[in-house]
Amino acid sequence: MVSLPRRIKRHIGLSLCLVIITTSAAAGISRFVLRKSYTSSATLLVIPGRNANGLTSALQLTPTFADMATSNTVWNRAAQSLPDSISPIALQAHTTVNAVNNTDLIIIKTTAPSPSLAALEATQVAEATINAAQQLTGSAQLQLSSPAATPTHPSFPDTKKIDVLACLLSLMGAVFLAVLRDHFNQSLQTEEEVSEWLDLPVWGMIPRLRSRAIPDNSTILHSGFIDKKEDTSNANRVALQKARHHST
Repeated sequence: MVSLPRRIKRHIGLSLCLVIITTSAAAGISRFVLRKSYTSSATLLVIPGRNANGLTSALQLTPTFADMATSNTVWNRAAQSLPDSISPIALQAHTTVNAVNNTDLIIIKTTAPSPSLAALEATQVAEATINAAQQLTGSAQLQLSSPAATPTHPSFPDTKKIDVLACLLSLMGAVFLAVLRDHFNQSLQTEEEVSEWLDLPVWGMIPRLRSRAIPDNSTILHSGFIDKKEDTSNANRVALQKARHHST
């Protein structure tokens, strides 16, 4: 059996071309075709009460305020401060609100096609949540702990991850293609294959030459004559006939 590295080596040119083309195509699509999106987040802090159970009360109220942040009242108020093209339903579709477990923190995360819009949406949802909580409780129990920052890199697509995955997948495809092509290639190409399949000793091997590899002033013996620039296939055939004649 032919080992896997030898099979790949036989088709190294095709394998490299496949890897380069696939990786380049994936890099081009991820950078110039896919639509970029940006993510920004704002963090709200539930203010503990002044009594002894203030912290416990804040932890218990955090999920309640997180649910309030997803109410229609908050979406409507936040959408009023955004461009007219963004409706409350659209704002709700690309906004997530999560209460961090065992903490008094609420994270509001928004995704938008531009960095500034993502930061603006997160800020407006956070402010609308603070105002809704103050109207409900009559006191300021929420404050903005971490304002929304303008992202500098898109959250989608992840170009580095796409490039790595494309390279790995193309390598796997190149190995598979090399094995497949070698499986359907029934010719004997190495000394080991000749000895294995024909059960005959190998006395010598004639290298395959191309016509451009023969110098202009070279000569080739053919049937007793000296011909200039003889076709290499004829030369190989004559040399093989001579080797067979001497072996007999």
